[in-house]
Amino acid sequence: MKLRPIALTVVAGAAIVAGALTVRAAARPDTTIPQVFVPVRVTVTDARISLDRKSAHRGDAVRFTIRNAGTKMHNFTLGTGAKAGTGKQVGFTTTLKPREEKFFLLFLDYRGSLPYRSGLKADLNKPGMRGIFKIL
Repeated sequence: MKLRPIALTVVAGAAIVAGALTVRAAARPDTTIPQVFVPVRVTVTDARISLDRKSAHRGDAVRFTIRNAGTKMHNFTLGTGAKAGTGKQVGFTTTLKPREEKFFLLFLDYRGSLPYRSGLKADLNKPGMRGIFKIL
């Protein structure tokens, strides 16, 4: 009879520990690897350029996914005329065919504004083909 309370105590203790481990495991994220790049999706149509994010923080590494959803060839230029404190040009420019998609990585090492625009003559007068990407 004296073994029965001890056995119940051991079983109850094991259940509490198993329950605590389950709660602790559920609180953890699915992966321990942080997201390395801040994703920015750029969609270029025949009438406008739209970004799903128009800002990021200094020190972020940003992955720009540029997709031409228009029926004509388009250009996307992000801040290549801007100069950072080191005197180097910051940004990139690319030309995309219809339904083409390209990826660019950019490390944001200073605060400020990077203008974006389409560099093609046909797009220069369209107000939706330019804007500002801010580095906070």
